[in-house]
Amino acid sequence: MVLNNVAWVGRLTGPKGEIAWRIISEVAPQFPKTVFTIVGGPVTERFRAAAGHNVHLQDFVSDVDAVYRASDLVIGAGRVAIEAMQLGRPVIAVGENRYIGPVDGTTIALAKATNFGDCDRLHPFDTAAMIRDLKRLASGAMALPVGDYPGYLDDYRLNHVYPRVMAVYREALVDAALQPFAEVPVLTYHRVLTERPAGSRFNIYVTVDELEQQMLSLKQRGFQFVTFRDIADGVRPKKPVILSFDDGYEDNHRNLLPLLKKHAARAVIYVLGDRTITDNHWDIAQGEPAAALMSDEQLLECHRSGLVEIGAHGMTHRKLTQLDVAALGNDVSASKTALESLIGDEVVSFAYPYGVYADREVAAVRSAGYLFGVGTVNGPVRMADDRMRVRRITMFPGTDRLQFRKKTSGWYLRYCRLKGKDF
Repeated sequence: MVLNNVAWVGRLTGPKGEIAWRIISEVAPQFPKTVFTIVGGPVTERFRAAAGHNVHLQDFVSDVDAVYRASDLVIGAGRVAIEAMQLGRPVIAVGENRYIGPVDGTTIALAKATNFGDCDRLHPFDTAAMIRDLKRLASGAMALPVGDYPGYLDDYRLNHVYPRVMAVYREALVDAALQPFAEVPVLTYHRVLTERPAGSRFNIYVTVDELEQQMLSLKQRGFQFVTFRDIADGVRPKKPVILSFDDGYEDNHRNLLPLLKKHAARAVIYVLGDRTITDNHWDIAQGEPAAALMSDEQLLECHRSGLVEIGAHGMTHRKLTQLDVAALGNDVSASKTALESLIGDEVVSFAYPYGVYADREVAAVRSAGYLFGVGTVNGPVRMADDRMRVRRITMFPGTDRLQFRKKTSGWYLRYCRLKGKDF
């Protein structure tokens, strides 16, 4: 490649200033027919004294892009390298701590990992390596794949960077909301019925009257009904409680939703991603009476009420620990995708079916983009310690007022742990 004009762009103070000075005093003299344009400042007498006939010193400029475009090669680090690559200019990356060299398929990974040489343990700048690389480029022994640069820069594009930055910001909001609380009562319910059912084997229900009394108790004691989505959106309640309902039973729409409206309460309902499943087939096989699940229309009505967060509960209610890696990843991510497509909104929390999970399942839920992973009687007492292992308190029929107050006391989980009891 022809090297008529080579540009160095960077400040002329500190470590970068030392690199610029060595380029001026050691590298430029080796290429007398090449103009080295040094852009940055302040230009001091030291730099003027070192500059030979082929070195043009410029102070700060307002149009750096024009410098890049006028150059056959750009030398720099960080955003200088990225900006020049975006304009299709060949780049040699050298930063405060490392010489990367010509940016191509063999060096791009290291360049990205070190911010093009700025972020690494110190490797003394070897001007001999730069001289060697410049000679190879000038002789045609090396060519830089500038046509591949757009692909190298995908990680820096706004549509890639913005969601990652916002995800960090959102997680900071969540952490700030949760940090003050030693415990956040997260209550687990399933069905909500007008009367006690016959033949229930697992007793995964409460009656409407029981649930209403519990809501009234929480309101009287100053609790604020919130959802995981509320916390993800930056809500910072003073005394939070989360009501969660697993499986998405039809009676949640028929009996729970009116109670939420009546008491201006909020809740999370965990539903299956496979919307063709219409009943609790996983429990029927174990002797539990059949129970209908919500239709899409009922689920949407719950969501549109503004009182219900829709969470994911897997595709078909399988134990995730029994799935291979591929099936696990698909189950967790596909349920999120299916539900978000249905409700037209984000799904931020995932309830592990049966409350069963281990490190592998936690990693899958996090990788799928959920902010919360919700178990049952497992996980840390303090939610802020691990949002992917949220511990809940199981509610059963027949819980009296004293038991309910104890379970929502704010110290119940620590008490149970101290006593070695289930939650």
